[in-house]
Amino acid sequence: MLITLVPKTERPEEWIYSEKKHAKQFMITATASAKIDEIAKKLNISRSEALERAIRCGAMACAEKFNPETGECCN
Repeated sequence: MLITLVPKTERPEEWIYSEKKHAKQFMITATASAKIDEIAKKLNISRSEALERAIRCGAMACAEKFNPETGECCN
C-alpha cells in the first residue's frame, strides 16, 4: 500500500475545489486499493485526489452499472 504524507500547506487540491477536504473512512478490497495506487502513482497525485477526480468525472454513474453477481460493469 502506498502511503504519502503531504504537509497541509502543499495540498493544492483543497484550493482547486473551493472547499476543504475532510477525512473519511471506508473499506475496499486489496484489488481496488491497488488500482487506486496505480492511478495515483501514474498521475503523481495522492490516493485521495485520485478518488476525488474519479468521482467528479462520473465514476459514480459507472458504479450504478456494476453487476455484483458477475463482477463486471453492465453497459
